[in-house]
Amino acid sequence: MIRIMIATMALLSSTASVAQLGDIGGMLGGALPNMASAGAGNAAGVLSYCVKNKLVNATSASSVLGKLTGKPGVKDSTGFQLGQTGTLKSDQGALPIASLKGKVKTRLCDMVLRHATTLL
Repeated sequence: MIRIMIATMALLSSTASVAQLGDIGGMLGGALPNMASAGAGNAAGVLSYCVKNKLVNATSASSVLGKLTGKPGVKDSTGFQLGQTGTLKSDQGALPIASLKGKVKTRLCDMVLRHATTLL
């Protein structure tokens, strides 16, 4: 659990507080996804889902999404297809974003955007 929190904190912006991180964990039942283990294909697919459902800033996300899907094999991966259905796949399993409520969806999409940026 500590490893997950450290990885997640590294992906949050420097302005995000530990309280915000706790909020996300609490809203997810204490289980934070290990974003670092999400592959480029899945991150791109989830980002596509987030843009389509207006859960993330479309301008920022579209730029990152275009660059990421331009990488070889990203669009052809099973992770990309899974991500487009709104499912984040990490080393801990799969998390369907649609099952989340309210601000948790947008916060998770923001986290995916930050992670996707590190994969460029």
